[in-house]
Amino acid sequence: MKTRVLVVDDSPLIRAVLREAFERTHDIEVVGEAGDGRQAIERVRELRPDIVTMDVLMPVMDGLAATEEIMRVQPTPIVIVARDGGNSRALAVEALGKGALAVFPKPATGFDDAIACELAVTVRRLAGEAGQSHRFFPQAALPQAATRVLLVDDSSLIRQVMRQALAQFPDIEVVAEASDGAAGVKLAAELRPDVVCLDILMPIMGGHETAQQLLRHSSLGILLVTRDREAARSLLAMQIPGAPIEVFLKPIGGFDEISVAELVTAIRRLAQAGGSRVAAFETLQRCLDPVHPVQVAIAGIVGSTGAPRVLRDLVRGLPADFPLPIVVVQHTERGYAETFANWLGTDSPLPVQLGRDGHVLGPGEIVVAPGDMHMEIHTGGLVSLRATSPVNGFRPSATVLLNSLSVAFGQHALGVVLSGMGSDGAEGLGAIYSAGGCAVIEDPGTAAVPGMPRRALARATGAHVASAARLAWLLIELAGSGRSWKHA
Repeated sequence: MKTRVLVVDDSPLIRAVLREAFERTHDIEVVGEAGDGRQAIERVRELRPDIVTMDVLMPVMDGLAATEEIMRVQPTPIVIVARDGGNSRALAVEALGKGALAVFPKPATGFDDAIACELAVTVRRLAGEAGQSHRFFPQAALPQAATRVLLVDDSSLIRQVMRQALAQFPDIEVVAEASDGAAGVKLAAELRPDVVCLDILMPIMGGHETAQQLLRHSSLGILLVTRDREAARSLLAMQIPGAPIEVFLKPIGGFDEISVAELVTAIRRLAQAGGSRVAAFETLQRCLDPVHPVQVAIAGIVGSTGAPRVLRDLVRGLPADFPLPIVVVQHTERGYAETFANWLGTDSPLPVQLGRDGHVLGPGEIVVAPGDMHMEIHTGGLVSLRATSPVNGFRPSATVLLNSLSVAFGQHALGVVLSGMGSDGAEGLGAIYSAGGCAVIEDPGTAAVPGMPRRALARATGAHVASAARLAWLLIELAGSGRSWKHA
């Protein structure tokens, strides 16, 4: 089956060159073109391509706005194809923050056969790996009948936001709302929904008692939508084996398209679980139990395709007094590392800088590996940069960074693997896990590109698996009491 591509660029010449280049391949088909962002959104809705190549600077609507809107209305893999000059590099990185997967610089001398072939390879690989993700194809594996949902929350605003968010998905129907637990129990008995989205802190009847009442209906799934982690933890005291409960932490920054996709995934999972209620209960228990008995001293976060946005949101969700140093390897195009670090630090509560050879890490700082250099962290937090051969095809390599953490910090090391293609980072996370350290993996089921998370999970089988929206919370939990990392 051919990869179906939509080409978006305000230059008819560039569109013609790309069409010709793609059509020289045997497995890529250009299904349409657009000359501005507004047309791109319309073509995506109409044609449903497998992937979009997107220019940044265009009339009517630029590539940034178009990317953001496409990810909201019809999530589709997007490759930014932009000139590497002026402010285009910064705009391209910003587009990654809007949900684009990769950047491919337009060649200054034009698309010759070799460069066109390279772009075709990028498009083919991205479409293939992203196609495995429920984020881009949320309609996959849908139940035949719509999942009927009851919303129970004392905030009318939260109910309205959730109703509007769920209305985008034809396989989910909000059948009713309730502002307190007592009304929710009555409506559940009358309407028999498949899933109840339940707040915990409510008047008249709180979430704890409401859940106990609802669990009398064996076929009913309960999704605790709350900011109160401790209140959710107390529900474990009900000791109902196989209880059909999961937890969704209300996103601090509001329901964006990623958190909505994760909410929908959780609802579908509860609706489809059937007899697999034990797994759902174990997921809740694993999420709320103490997450790591050993105090963590340093965090290494690695990612590739699809990770920038997740990393940015993770960093934004950390407090200004986060006690651990964080070291980062993010695969970018050559020359983009400094731009990426500047972009990451724009809204970060923690200071962000590029790694420097000989720098000694301090608590609560974020250090990003510079371009085309491996970064290692040695005992005492000493940063070491080296230009040795690429590992797993990458320099900087995620595995090189994580391996160094396993050697220097052992069981006090924390490794996090985010979205990306390939296997870089899997071996390194496995080394941390084998040393008794803590391994965290972005959920492959909702990651934009699940390749790296899946391969990492094969190396660290007991890792904590979390959706993008819950990663910041998990890191805060793992940081624990904020042990002085220099004494690890």
